[in-house]
Amino acid sequence: MVGLGWWVINYGDRRVVGHNGSILGFASNITRFIDDKITVILFCNLDQVARPDAIAKEIAGYYCPALAKQVLQPPLATD
Repeated sequence: MVGLGWWVINYGDRRVVGHNGSILGFASNITRFIDDKITVILFCNLDQVARPDAIAKEIAGYYCPALAKQVLQPPLATD
């Protein structure tokens, strides 16, 4: 589900919202793990980052081990 440019998904029973974007040579992402009160913001010196949400989930997993065990959701359709 997408709302005003933010994607809204669940990792198991945890609510997650995020938004990403890129321009030539750079990419950024914000992912909020609402139920765990963790927000991860990524700034990358590469515009070809396929799954910035996967990087954010990995980082959040260091602070919340239960998140590390959650299965990564499939990428959202970009119609």
